[in-house]
Amino acid sequence: MKEKKAGRIIILIAFVVIICLSNVIRLFAGKIVDTTSRENRTPAKKPEMTADSYGTFSSDYTSYYNDNLPFRNNLITLNSAIDYFCFGRPSSDHVAIGTDNWLFYTKKDDGDPIGCYQGTNLFTEDQLNAITQNCMEMRDLIESQGKEFVILIVPNKERIYSEYMPERYGKPADNYGALQIYDHLKTNTDLRVIYPYDELMAAKEQVSENIWYKTDTHWNMIGAYAGASSLMKELGIEMPSLNSNTVTIKTGEETSGDLADMLSLHKQLLFADRQYTVEGYDMHDLKCSGKGFDNMINYHATGADPRSIYIIRDSFATQMADYIGSQFSDTFLRYAASYSYDELLRCDPDIVVYETAERYADRLRRFSIQQ
Repeated sequence: MKEKKAGRIIILIAFVVIICLSNVIRLFAGKIVDTTSRENRTPAKKPEMTADSYGTFSSDYTSYYNDNLPFRNNLITLNSAIDYFCFGRPSSDHVAIGTDNWLFYTKKDDGDPIGCYQGTNLFTEDQLNAITQNCMEMRDLIESQGKEFVILIVPNKERIYSEYMPERYGKPADNYGALQIYDHLKTNTDLRVIYPYDELMAAKEQVSENIWYKTDTHWNMIGAYAGASSLMKELGIEMPSLNSNTVTIKTGEETSGDLADMLSLHKQLLFADRQYTVEGYDMHDLKCSGKGFDNMINYHATGADPRSIYIIRDSFATQMADYIGSQFSDTFLRYAASYSYDELLRCDPDIVVYETAERYADRLRRFSIQQ
């Protein structure tokens, strides 16, 4: 009993010394302390002791201290690096480690990308009918105003680069949600819907570079070019292919993406990815006014197609923005969560596109143009 008690005392003293020492070290090494918040939440603020907060002050201060622990991010990164590089396991439940440093998103309640890949979250016939009905209603409203309406569904990374997926997930399913929607809309309606899986797989063969980031959920500028080209073709505009003599791909700096951030390995995985730019298509003296994820992205291109286009988008259209903007007189891109019908009416475009990633395709059942 005495030995156990002595051991506990030693551990307690060691813990106190480490905590106190870390604060002292931070005073002299503040510049090397990583205090950037990479979690999708607001860190706890330092609470004040008042008569009203007396009962919760202890727990509130504990939360504050945990979020502001000296060297917290450095320790998290160290632990994540040991997990990743020594044991080949992720420090996040939402990331799967594939081969050759390919990372994949696995969060079930954020579109269930693994369910999409394995075809375990298929739509019922009633759900497909509801999606079809809603899409038809959107199209009819847009066409009643003399505008064109197109749906673009961007394939998931897991499907495009299935060869790097962890073996435990098996091969990609032949039947899956996005394909169900595409087939149902093409079979039962005359809607214009694009699911550029074949075009993206062809693009993989045309270039030696990756068309998706290894450490991010999104395609890179090469994949986005192939996706934008598919949309342009549907709208009567031919972009030069990636393997044409006019197109060049330039390699930029090392980079890492959102999946690396989830593992707290942003700097440690920079070696896995590169930035790319695609050049050699007509940019029509492109001008951009306004950028930002939630804000309107607006382009004007001189001498381009005289039509204007409005894209209700998610994050995948960000990489496509320059390509699309260069091909139309005026281009408006609006994040779906901040979209308003009044704005659409003010822009008065000739073409309206609803773009969504495969894992969010179910939103086609609920989204309303008139919201």
